[in-house]
Amino acid sequence: MTHKSLIAILAVILLAAPAGAQLAKGAGQRLKDPGEVKKALLGMDLHGFSPTSNMSWRECIQPDGETLYETPTEVVKGRVFINPEGLACFAYEDTGYTAASCYWTYRQANGLRWESDTKTIGGEPQSVFVATKVITGITSCKPESLIS
Repeated sequence: MTHKSLIAILAVILLAAPAGAQLAKGAGQRLKDPGEVKKALLGMDLHGFSPTSNMSWRECIQPDGETLYETPTEVVKGRVFINPEGLACFAYEDTGYTAASCYWTYRQANGLRWESDTKTIGGEPQSVFVATKVITGITSCKPESLIS
């Protein structure tokens, strides 16, 4: 291998590394303003996949913040509220609405992404949810309309 070939290969690796890291961390614009997060979530029917849970999910969110969350094993009623920092916090009926999981919201080219505000020992988000389909203009959510 020539010296020029080695330099070219190293340049490609060094230039590609930041792009790969962005994808791995869920590149996208984080929504910081609570009003912007509300606008992105309320009145939406979201369909997606969680790479950390390895499952498909669907969440219908009414304009008042009431939700229906569907996983492959259950449909649960819930509520979402946006805290002053812009975190979207979800609490569900099966826990008596006493435990909330909070997420940073990111806008991506193909939809939305949520990363939990809690981190693993390695510094990665404990939970990640990616919405690949977003339906706007939802006024109410009914359990029978969620079951796929």
